[in-house]
Amino acid sequence: MPETANYGFEYETPQSKPGITLTGDIDGSAPILAEQVDAVIAGIDSRLTGAEGSIATLEAGASHDTGWLALAVTPGTGFTLSTAVYRQWGPVVSIRIDCTRTGADIVANSQGNVVGDPLLCTIDNVDVRTSEQLVATINASVTSGSGIMATSGTISIADLNSNSVIATDNIVRVTSTYFATTFV
Repeated sequence: MPETANYGFEYETPQSKPGITLTGDIDGSAPILAEQVDAVIAGIDSRLTGAEGSIATLEAGASHDTGWLALAVTPGTGFTLSTAVYRQWGPVVSIRIDCTRTGADIVANSQGNVVGDPLLCTIDNVDVRTSEQLVATINASVTSGSGIMATSGTISIADLNSNSVIATDNIVRVTSTYFATTFV
């Protein structure tokens, strides 16, 4: 008897004895389609019930979304703080920090390296700091690059577009999403 491709349900063809898949034949030698379907649905129901239980557990223990909150930040030398906000949901934190360059120009060399990795700022909120060192996105008025976020809360400018400059009065923005050291 032919079978369906996905679940292997047997079905009749025009050459089959009529009613076999519905009755199992007189001697019970053929599987009954309704019993095959019922077993598959029972398995799906069991997996669905398990998944619903797991989802309910996650929802019950899920942390709340803080919404955007003010972030305590100390700007590095030669910067003033314009805006600093963060948002946290459980262990995941997103930050946006805007600083204005008040010191001398920061110049990237032909490879894009910024000598000395100048300190942009330090995140003062200990519970919002990253749980491991990571790279953050740096965008300035006319260039972009990356910064290094340390577990101590410091964010330093590591590189920019080749031969580019962060000049006095340029806005420098750092954004990142990461796992924090503390869950909310």
